[in-house]
Amino acid sequence: MRFLRAVLSAVVATLPVLVVLLVPALVRGDVDGGSAASVGTTILNAAFIAAIILAPRVNGWIDPEVPDWTSSTAMAAVGRVWRSRIWLALLAVLALLAILAAGQTAAYLLSQGSPAVIDGELDYSRFLAQELVVYLVGYVLSLTTYLLLVRVLARRAE
Repeated sequence: MRFLRAVLSAVVATLPVLVVLLVPALVRGDVDGGSAASVGTTILNAAFIAAIILAPRVNGWIDPEVPDWTSSTAMAAVGRVWRSRIWLALLAVLALLAILAAGQTAAYLLSQGSPAVIDGELDYSRFLAQELVVYLVGYVLSLTTYLLLVRVLARRAE
């Protein structure tokens, strides 16, 4: 159950990421009608960093463990982890980045087998499949892993 609640927390925290991913002009530079891919990449990165920061608070709201992990105490618990167990916290971030890279790679491999842009025309169903792989494997699973690791580290830091 804790894993499912962590996944739900990651989904809630990364909803702005999903919104950006679903707009082709913001994430692809090869779409007709102009592209805002550089702006979209900046917004995407900022939204994911905000999700990483806010995910413990969302998880404390969805899956509280009184008094150590609630919506109001989760951020302080993560701060204690980063102050007292920096190397383990960095390993949690490394796990997040590895899973994010795996999601990006899976979407790239999917795009090689089924390209979303053919002769300058975007096939939105193929684009959607690629972006959902990036979102679910890359963003949601990586944030879920980070969240669960930080939560365990917070429990042991006290």
